Amino acid sequence: MKPRIVVLLNTKTKYKRVCFLLINLFLLFQTTSICAQETINSNSETSEQWADMTLTKRLSEKWSFGGDFGLRTSFNNREFQQFYIRPRVNYRLTSRIDFSLGVGTFNTFRENLFNIYEFRIYQDANVKWPKLGMFNILHRIRFEERFFNYSTSTLNADFIWRARYMLGVRTDRFSMGGKENWSAFLSLEPFLRLVEDSNEFLANNFRWDTALSYQATEQLRVELHYILQTSELFNFVDTRVVEHIVRLRLFYRIKY
Repeated sequence: MKPRIVVLLNTKTKYKRVCFLLINLFLLFQTTSICAQETINSNSETSEQWADMTLTKRLSEKWSFGGDFGLRTSFNNREFQQFYIRPRVNYRLTSRIDFSLGVGTFNTFRENLFNIYEFRIYQDANVKWPKLGMFNILHRIRFEERFFNYSTSTLNADFIWRARYMLGVRTDRFSMGGKENWSAFLSLEPFLRLVEDSNEFLANNFRWDTALSYQATEQLRVELHYILQTSELFNFVDTRVVEHIVRLRLFYRIKY
């Protein structure tokens, strides 16, 4: 009976640690979100829903190919729709470091405003370090070369170069009453405009992201995100915007 008692005690201890972790992640996210909104002094807010899927196919021990695609819309303005597709190739240098090169098209449509057509090239480096217990610290540095065309003659084609740095943490998998299929994620990501003299219409400034992840099968993972993002609108009137985003993400690894 002693081994069984030890297992039960360990399970209860692990469950308490997971609950403590989730509560602290939530409180940390809410604190940073409140601080962000108080600092921003925005004069506009919007609620959005994003849905996307990421596919990955391993080509060898080092190389893989894949990408993501999806739809983004606004809760309080159904006329806004954005479709995107973003393929990439990935090289894994070590178990902790990998690099990606990709392209993407982001097409934004509005009935009462001009459409935006973006072609994007991006490069990023991802580092998984350090590991602190069940916490995996994540770093991502990304550069994006963005080419814009507009459906209105009042705006010329434009080029925008920006950098992004994401600092995140993902937990090891834990149990919420069954198998250890769950994990939690939290990240902060500032955006930096490297070209200041562009005619940018919308500029992202900062993104706070938190998610709960479920490993449904060996190949499929499902994540539900809440994102708080700050942006600025230019050209017509400068407007600071706070975006509240609910994002559903599916990750699928192709075996064959």
